[in-house]
Amino acid sequence: MKNRIVLFFLLLNLILCSVFANQKTYDYNDIEYKLAKYILQVSDLNGPYDTTPISASKLSQDLARINNVTLPTVVKNLYDDLCDSINNYPSLYKSETMQLNLDVLIQPEIYLKVGDKTDRQDWYYGYSDRASFLNLDFEFGWSEYVYGLLSLPYKIRLYNQWDDTFSQNIFVPGSSESYQKKMPFDAGISIGTSFMNFYLGRGQLNMGNGFTGNMFVADNFQYQDFAKLSFYDDFFSYDLTYTHFDQENERLGGPNQLEENMSFDGEHQIRITHSYVFNFGDRITLAIREGAILQTETAFDLRMINPFIFLHNWNGYDEKALYWANNIMGLDVTASLGGGFRLNLQFVLDQFQLLNEKSSGANDFPNALGGLVNLSNVVLLADGFLENHIEIAYTSPYLYLNNIGTGNENQDFILGYYLTYGNDLSYSGYKYGPDSIVLALGGNYLTYNGGLDVFYTLMYRAHGEHGIKYTNEQNQKPESDLGADWSRDLKLSGTIEHTLLANVGVKYQIHKSFSISTALTYQYKINYNNVAGDWQNLQISIGCSFNPMNFF
Repeated sequence: MKNRIVLFFLLLNLILCSVFANQKTYDYNDIEYKLAKYILQVSDLNGPYDTTPISASKLSQDLARINNVTLPTVVKNLYDDLCDSINNYPSLYKSETMQLNLDVLIQPEIYLKVGDKTDRQDWYYGYSDRASFLNLDFEFGWSEYVYGLLSLPYKIRLYNQWDDTFSQNIFVPGSSESYQKKMPFDAGISIGTSFMNFYLGRGQLNMGNGFTGNMFVADNFQYQDFAKLSFYDDFFSYDLTYTHFDQENERLGGPNQLEENMSFDGEHQIRITHSYVFNFGDRITLAIREGAILQTETAFDLRMINPFIFLHNWNGYDEKALYWANNIMGLDVTASLGGGFRLNLQFVLDQFQLLNEKSSGANDFPNALGGLVNLSNVVLLADGFLENHIEIAYTSPYLYLNNIGTGNENQDFILGYYLTYGNDLSYSGYKYGPDSIVLALGGNYLTYNGGLDVFYTLMYRAHGEHGIKYTNEQNQKPESDLGADWSRDLKLSGTIEHTLLANVGVKYQIHKSFSISTALTYQYKINYNNVAGDWQNLQISIGCSFNPMNFF
């Protein structure tokens, strides 16, 4: 306890003795982050920083690398407006030391489908991607080094109604339950300076520049409870993230039993990651990341802060080490090629170990791995940005999986938020899990004022029997009798499911307070659920968004 108190006051002293800077945070899907990314890419520069949430201070630092004198007039005006909105976000009340803001967002959505029977995992827009029917967002800032957010959503989730037409967030008859009873809000506090940031709360966490997902840590969950400590400079940045996964423990009483498990006592399931990012000449970025899923008796241990702790012979293969679930390392390289082209590569290696270590008695280096590569291009049109990309991803059958575990707990690097009864599994790493091959084309047209957003995706996906868990009987872990070299299997396993998918959508802002959106998705699957037989489905989503605070 004394060590924790000393650490807290050291951090507080560092903050109070440093240069202040705006600590409002942005996610990778926020319009400010998206516009910053497009402006940087057409300027042939890397960025913005790919670990989000990102502070306004860091986002401004990335934008400052642009020579705005060389930008076309319309983009220069957008750049100036963007910098101003990041440094001076809207507020209902503002003084020299304090600012407060309130947003009210109403977002009804309707989903329809035509075709074969649809199960939970078949919906292209999964639960985490759907908006809340009602959002009350409260923001506050204090002296430019503290920012806080409290978001109160209201969302309905359906347990057993998957009819041709349904709404995920409007009152409907049948078996449903208020989302608040499970996860009541998105909240966080951001504290920092011009060179560091500490974020603590519940929200969305993402690392990487993938389009179909990211290999190391991906934003596949509606919420994650995490702490994130960042230090950043034009050349080098470091992130330590701590993610709490108590939701996975003791699910026998029902899915996601947070009421019994959100505690500082007892066992804890956590993910610790360290990220080291180097920026070479604003054109090449190298990120080295490593981390692990741990089962611990305490919610916090000072050893977790050690940036190289998982390379100290802790490879996690010993079945006696029940506190240890899985470790992983990743490598990302991003390069600006000129002409608005950007190349991004990701590689992950499961169960990282040093050359003198043994894996279950074998001397072979583990081969549970995954990789992703994409090439994107952003061009300036008369009224907006046009972005197109191609992406290829591969994950081996046993990536993220580990044969160490007890009882009903999920101790792999795959961690599922069981949002509905059954096996609605989300992934901590790549969106489509292990045992997958993905080829995707996609694009986005975004007007300079953000009023029109048009996007499309064409995708082929193949996954083996370890890729998605459809039934309780389906094995998703390596069998104990496969021997020491199970992790060396590289080809997809069992009966392969092949999916062809086409998706197109548009969001149009009629007024700064009101927008409408729609999307159309077609899927065709061969060997549906890894069983011989075809399946197809046409899905339509229709929604609108109204913010009465922006009406006047």
